[in-house]
Amino acid sequence: MSANQYGKQLGQALMEAGMTQLSFSFDAHVSPESISAYKNGRAIAPPDVKSRSIIATDNPFLAIAAAYESTAGTSPVIFDGDNVELNRHTVVRKTVQEMKELLVAIEKVEPLLIKAPRSLTTDERLKIEHLVQETLDVVTSTTNMAAFITKETKLGWISQWTKHKTKLVKNGLLKMVKEVTSHG
Repeated sequence: MSANQYGKQLGQALMEAGMTQLSFSFDAHVSPESISAYKNGRAIAPPDVKSRSIIATDNPFLAIAAAYESTAGTSPVIFDGDNVELNRHTVVRKTVQEMKELLVAIEKVEPLLIKAPRSLTTDERLKIEHLVQETLDVVTSTTNMAAFITKETKLGWISQWTKHKTKLVKNGLLKMVKEVTSHG
């Protein structure tokens, strides 16, 4: 992901939401100059400003960029390379391709996962690392796919994540979580 992706996405998200730097600065409780500095990469937005920007714009790509910047680069990136055509059809196709590759990797590695990690050979560890990399490819592809489709169909990024977490709680896979809101 290119440098200052959060700033670039913030500018785009504010424009798409019809918000000015001044109006958002009131929502974010910072000066318009600070918003300008975040957009232009002269300053890094603090976590509360990133959260407020996502709530104010409900923009999935802003959320992805904020997460990437806030997790030292350990979350999905926005596809922005020269070799990617960005539209819902290509992100779906890329996701299908990545999922097929992950299934092949799982089948190859599954027998190794019953072994104790300390007994793995160097070659076996490399195969497991390949599985992890294929998994991260799927996480990135599916995140981009969900973002493109959600944005294009105006389903609402925040509401989709809220529904997803509700389903996880219902299925006993997640304990109740406090939702992030603009009021607290």
